[in-house]
Amino acid sequence: MILPEKIKILDTYLAKSPENYRDEFKSDIYHFFNEDFTIDNPLLKFLDSYNDQNEIKDWVDHVTSQIVLKFDEEFEQIGDFIGEFIEMNKY
Repeated sequence: MILPEKIKILDTYLAKSPENYRDEFKSDIYHFFNEDFTIDNPLLKFLDSYNDQNEIKDWVDHVTSQIVLKFDEEFEQIGDFIGEFIEMNKY
């Protein structure tokens, strides 16, 4: 799978209507990428390490779960929190 396909999967999954409380944080991830889902966005290069649609969706689900469990808006910014997961490039 090539990067443009991975970006499309991420974009589509983040734009999907929320089904639960955790899913509501997908919009924060969407905005983190500056709503720029093109190969020119360097923030999306982390997708190179994922091989298929399920791995990308699992990453999103993990990040949104961690936001629910650990994010403390009094001490950190949501963008910094999401950026940490991209830097780790794993879950």
